[in-house]
Amino acid sequence: MTAAALNENRLREQDLLYFGRVLAGQCHELVNALNIAHELCGLHEDILPRAREGHTGAMEKLGSLARRIQTQVARCHAIVRVLSRFAHSVDEPRAACDAREILERAVFLAARQSRLRQAELQAVLPEGDVRFVDCNPFRLQQAIHAGIEQFLEGIPEGRHIGVSLTLDLAGALVTLESADLLPCKDVAAGRLAEVTALVQATGGEVRETPEGGGRLVFFIPHGRRDATSPASDTLAPGAGGGS
Repeated sequence: MTAAALNENRLREQDLLYFGRVLAGQCHELVNALNIAHELCGLHEDILPRAREGHTGAMEKLGSLARRIQTQVARCHAIVRVLSRFAHSVDEPRAACDAREILERAVFLAARQSRLRQAELQAVLPEGDVRFVDCNPFRLQQAIHAGIEQFLEGIPEGRHIGVSLTLDLAGALVTLESADLLPCKDVAAGRLAEVTALVQATGGEVRETPEGGGRLVFFIPHGRRDATSPASDTLAPGAGGGS
């Protein structure tokens, strides 16, 4: 087996592991939201008889509970919408992609990990007309997410990570930054190798690494072919099927 084929097999295994991790994490988020909504419905049922009897403040409590239930329902809808787009990102090995949407989705999917680390994760997205990049959308969001994970593994809890996107006629520049250096060199090196492989498979290049500071930059050009063939960029037969 050639080196290119071995590399592609490693990327496919990584794709499947990433797909499973994202689904597991977001299903956990859905269960949490549904459990909270269920508890709030129970409180609503407890207060409802008092409201019918005209107890002072009961109606206000019912209104507050209804709003809190609606918040959890909206949270579930948001998760389902993102998961739907995430699932369909494997439909095409190459596609014209809105890099802003992909970055926003990667940040959304990393939000649970950042919350568990008590880290603040903030995305800075450019305004103006949409500029598309021609790439593998699944691997681009995976590269951004893997970069965020590298920072989450390396910084102390309670710190800030910024993820920004710059668009121009040449392509998309993704920058991840933290005020902290990444102390664990072995972990950082392993994660950086993963990010680099994904960026290269997407057709881009890593331009700056966090070895000298808390900063990672990679570039995805417009219209550049990636190193692998289109057929080899899919997750697996049938993995990107319809709804």
